[in-house]
Amino acid sequence: MPDRSHGRGRTGLIRFIGNVIDDAKEFTDECLDRMRDVEHDLRKTVSDNVRPGRDADEPDASTAATTVRATAGRSRRTHG
Repeated sequence: MPDRSHGRGRTGLIRFIGNVIDDAKEFTDECLDRMRDVEHDLRKTVSDNVRPGRDADEPDASTAATTVRATAGRSRRTHG
């Protein structure tokens, strides 16, 4: 006949290990969810800032590049 106290000790240890594993899985899931949210927010921010004509108040990337080229051309003519 098995020793009951030994069986209870193992059950407690196995329960403890199971709880640790469950906590680790929950922590990993939360980290992955947060990373997914950060990735989504980062992609949205980058696409909002790169996509031309997104906001009417702000110049798009092509307008900004044209302005920089025009300003550089004027400064070369003035100083060169």
